[in-house]
Amino acid sequence: RAARGMDRALRRRGVTISVHKLTAADVPALRELRLESLRLHPEYFGADIEAEEMMTVADVIARMGSGVSFGGFVDGILSGMVVFVKPDRKKTGHTGDLGAMYVRESARGTGLADALVKAVLEEAAGRVDQIKLTVNADNARAIRLYRRNGFREIGRYPDSLRVDGRSYDELVMFRTT
Repeated sequence: RAARGMDRALRRRGVTISVHKLTAADVPALRELRLESLRLHPEYFGADIEAEEMMTVADVIARMGSGVSFGGFVDGILSGMVVFVKPDRKKTGHTGDLGAMYVRESARGTGLADALVKAVLEEAAGRVDQIKLTVNADNARAIRLYRRNGFREIGRYPDSLRVDGRSYDELVMFRTT
């Protein structure tokens, strides 16, 4: 379905949610959502808001070329995002990464997060044998989401992120496609 754009809408809890691959036309809304995620939850992402704020629309479009970006929409408004990346290298080409996952507070509990993860899994199927991700070890809600979608913990990076003088561990999670 992801290969066909996964452009179907689901009606859940009184809202319509949909997921599709993002294009250059989506970049202004994507950039706004990305900055929101880094501003509200810097401890959940390896990216720095200062560097992201410096990126131009052209920079964001260029970065989108390194993977497949999905947007999750609630009643037509971009409210979630996730990226699937498949390495170009021969030795690791059978693996993929799920990253930059974020769903706005107002869209949590609608099923949008599950729909975004499923879009990545559908995109990965047939392209890679396995997919991995990292998640802040304190982010219980995200960990439950990934477990619910078949990921399991395979390791822990102690002191992986440092934000405002505080250290955070990250879990490494994995599943086959």
